[in-house]
Amino acid sequence: MNKWKMSGLVILSTLVLSACSVNSDADQLYKQQKPLSAHVMLPENIEPQSTQVLKVHVMQENKTVDDAKIVQFNVWKKDAPGKVEIIKAHYDGSMYKAKAAFNEDGIYYIKTDINARGEHILPTQQVAVGKLSKEELRSLQPAENETHHHHSHH
Repeated sequence: MNKWKMSGLVILSTLVLSACSVNSDADQLYKQQKPLSAHVMLPENIEPQSTQVLKVHVMQENKTVDDAKIVQFNVWKKDAPGKVEIIKAHYDGSMYKAKAAFNEDGIYYIKTDINARGEHILPTQQVAVGKLSKEELRSLQPAENETHHHHSHH
């Protein structure tokens, strides 16, 4: 009788442990979230002493994101990195927009800070305002409008 109890215990233990095994395709059972992407649209020619509309189209899985927690533009002049102007963008029904003032000639950086659906992306671009010195022209980098860099916040 003791042999039967031991055999039963082994069979029962095996059944219980096999029910707890990891499903090899468990990750496919959960929806795979696609990263955010942003298409930042900046004016081509910016004159000093002007106000410009900055626009960004935020997307995820080829659909417009209209429920971002934060969309703002951080604008600073290259030679004054400590003076950052933070401008909150507003959704207009198709994209996020904000107005920024560009007061002087020079190279400016525009970092678009986007926080939506658990993702955080920070595409950054350079823009030329007015007349640039030869040194500034040499340091100007090619524009990168599309971004797919992201940081997940879980």
